[in-house]
Amino acid sequence: MLDIPKIKAILKEASQWDMDYPIFGSHSHAHLFRPPLPMEELEAWEELMELRLPEDYRTYLTCLGNGGAGPAYGIASFCCPLDDSLREPVVFSDDHAKRFEELSCKWFKYSHENEDQLYTTYCEQTPEERRMNYSAWDEARYRFIENTVGHFLFESGQLYIADQGCSQDIYLLLSGSHRGFCHGNSTEYDYSYPFWYQPADHRAAITWPKYRETLQTFEDYLMAYVRKAEQVCQELSMGKRMQFLQEQLQVREFQTAVESEDWEQALKMLRALEPASLSVKSRSFYLYYKKILKEKLPDQPEVSLFYTKVDKTRRYSGGTEFTSFWSEEDKDWRYPHPGFSDFLKTFSEGL
Repeated sequence: MLDIPKIKAILKEASQWDMDYPIFGSHSHAHLFRPPLPMEELEAWEELMELRLPEDYRTYLTCLGNGGAGPAYGIASFCCPLDDSLREPVVFSDDHAKRFEELSCKWFKYSHENEDQLYTTYCEQTPEERRMNYSAWDEARYRFIENTVGHFLFESGQLYIADQGCSQDIYLLLSGSHRGFCHGNSTEYDYSYPFWYQPADHRAAITWPKYRETLQTFEDYLMAYVRKAEQVCQELSMGKRMQFLQEQLQVREFQTAVESEDWEQALKMLRALEPASLSVKSRSFYLYYKKILKEKLPDQPEVSLFYTKVDKTRRYSGGTEFTSFWSEEDKDWRYPHPGFSDFLKTFSEGL
C-alpha cells in the first residue's frame, strides 16, 4: 500500500532542492504531480468499462496526481480510455504460461526473419497475376502478425502508464495472476521482451518463468524512484544548497519584475546571469520567458545572447533536459509535464 504522506513529503522536498535533476528523466516532471483525478470521474469510468483499476495505481491517480512525478519521464495521465482491449485477459499470467510462450516464439521468429528472402520465396510460389508488390506484401504480413500475435502481447489487458525511455513503455497488468504488476513492453527490436538480454548470437524467445522475474508491483516501481529522489536531497552538499538558495532568490526577484512589467529591471537581472553556472531548474525557469522577453525587448541583443548561451548548456542534442510546462491545451498529452505556476512555487515554498 502506498504511504501517501511519506511520498508527498519526500517529493515536495525534491521539487524544491533537486535543481540539477540527476535522476534520468526527472527534468520532465520536476518531481511535481498534475492535479489528482476526481474519484467520481474514475468511478464513472470503471462502471462504464466494468473494470476496476489496481488499487495502488488507483491511489496514485486520486491521492497524488493524475500523472506527474515517477520513474524516468514520470507517470502518464489517465485519460479514461474507452478501449475494449483493456477488458481482455492478459497472457502475462501463470494460467496462460503456455500461450505466452507460443506468442513469444512467434514474435521472436517474426522479428528475426529475412524479409527479402521471404518475399523472394513468396514470388516463386505465387502466380504473377495474383502477386502483391513488396510494400503490399510486407503490409499484409505485418497486419497478420499484429492481429494474431502483437495484439495479445502489446495491448490485451494492459494499460500504458509511462515512458521509460529508449523506446520502452511501461504497462500495468489489469488481470491475471499478476494483476497490478508493471512491465516494460516494446515492439522495438532490442527492447522487446521476447529478447532476453544476451549477446545477439545467443538470443532466444523468453520463457514465462524468466519473464515473470522482470515483473514488479506498481508500488515497487514508484518507490524505487521515490527513494532515489530522497537520496538526491540527502546527499546535496552545503555548497550546492547555498548556490540553489541564491538562484531561488534570483528567480523570485526576476518573477517580481516580470509581473510588474518592469522590463528594464528584468533585462538588468538577465545581464548578470551566466547560464552555464545555473542549475537545470533555473534555466528551465528563464526559458519559459524566452518568447515574451524577445517580444518586450526586441532591440536588446543581450536577450538573444543569453538564450544562445542557454542553448549551449544543453546536455543532449534534443535539449529535452529542460523542464517543459503543461497547459490546458495539453491535457491529453501523454507526457506528465508540470504546470508553470506549480513549478514557480517550488522556488519559494518551505524556504
